[in-house]
Amino acid sequence: MADSTADQLSNLDISELGCLRENRQILSPNHVKLAEVLIENGQSHLFDDWPEPGVDDDEKRAFFDQVARLDASYPGGLVQYIKNARELLADSKAGKNPFDGFTPSVPTGENLTFADENFIKYEEAGVKEAKNAAFVLVAGGLGERLGYNGIKVALPSETSTGTCFLQLYIESILALQEASCKLSEGADVLFQCEMVFILFLHSAGLLVL
Repeated sequence: MADSTADQLSNLDISELGCLRENRQILSPNHVKLAEVLIENGQSHLFDDWPEPGVDDDEKRAFFDQVARLDASYPGGLVQYIKNARELLADSKAGKNPFDGFTPSVPTGENLTFADENFIKYEEAGVKEAKNAAFVLVAGGLGERLGYNGIKVALPSETSTGTCFLQLYIESILALQEASCKLSEGADVLFQCEMVFILFLHSAGLLVL
């Protein structure tokens, strides 16, 4: 496999390889194909500061694994992703408005008055359907600007009990989950409903509770 990888790398323009060529022994043939796509689309700078073989090899392979996932999941793969990014950046620089030609309008809907009969009817319908909902909280990073070293959602929401924001969110969602399940009792429900709560953190990635 190493010889095949070396042969593939040898066919690339060495002036564009940066430190990639020196790391050929740790790359799989699929990694090399992805490297070709990146280089051919003007992304050779990604390899300019790669350290020598034996240094951060796991991180190098992890980089290509991430690129592979992007290539597989994005419509049209890496090439289309890069093409779309360049077009969007060019349009932004030129001041083009992607909404030119569209006319804004106020959508039709219901004007509800709190606690009246109509409000209660729609509230009950919403609670019943809530069992199918998922909640996503983009929590961001740490709270340094607030003088706090932990995540911001760990800050207390009030001082009487010290309940943090994250606990408050979770307890509220659990209460809604319980109410939704009760309203669904007797209906054709094949499983105990469980709502999904997804928390995005800057340093911790993705956490599903």
